[in-house]
Amino acid sequence: MPKEKLSTPAWILEGKEKPKSKKNGKTFKIRECPKCRSDDVTVVIGQIGMWECKKCGWKGVDVVEKELTEDEFMKYLDEKGEEVA
Repeated sequence: MPKEKLSTPAWILEGKEKPKSKKNGKTFKIRECPKCRSDDVTVVIGQIGMWECKKCGWKGVDVVEKELTEDEFMKYLDEKGEEVA
């Protein structure tokens, strides 16, 4: 039995980025500094899209965004030393 030829996904043909896979259940988003990986980043008031790291002083627009499942987020908080109620 011959194998079927694979077809090119529509998102490639349209020149778009690969769609992100959805995680099941509740998800949490965190932002990290690309320089020191601290999550102590805040928006710079008065500058569109600008972020600042309170730990190392980095400023820029390329903040790292992560989407975590509930279990991953709880583990992240435990490792960080945050108290979870």
